Amino acid sequence: GMGGFGKTTIAQLAYNDDGVKRNFEKVIWVCVSDTFEEIRVAKAIIEGLGESKEASGLSEFQSLMSHIHRSIEGKKFFIVLDDVWDGNYNIWDQFFFCLKNGLPGSKIVVTTRNESVARMMGSTNIIFIKQLAEEECWSLFKRLAFSSRSFEDCEKLEPIGRKIALKCKGLPLALKV
Repeated sequence: GMGGFGKTTIAQLAYNDDGVKRNFEKVIWVCVSDTFEEIRVAKAIIEGLGESKEASGLSEFQSLMSHIHRSIEGKKFFIVLDDVWDGNYNIWDQFFFCLKNGLPGSKIVVTTRNESVARMMGSTNIIFIKQLAEEECWSLFKRLAFSSRSFEDCEKLEPIGRKIALKCKGLPLALKV
């Protein structure tokens, strides 16, 4: 879905979860972004594996991929690839080939605005996040904006609060900001 739905926030909750940290040897976060640079992403994965020094001299994509392949071997990992825009199968396939060298039970979480990117990456459990309904918007806005106010203040501010919530068009991030 479009920006502001909370895809990254949900991924952060999983990434920071104590159970995730206990169950995976390596927990890695990579912000991919719309300007996909495979060398930067590969180096971020290597950094997340704690292998930066060993790979510091590597600059060729294939050398970085080989290093990831060796470093991930025998490890159970949880990796978040956040904000993936590029659907170039040939490049992502090389990453997945390396990551398949991890232990069974390893997980890759992908956040993207584009369903076709999620499908191209072989996602098995695609979660579609939808806009909040008008009343859900109001309820969240009220909780965020009025939590420390008196009942009288809340009643007084409700009409303007509802207008603001409506302008946020069901986007949780817009409500929060």
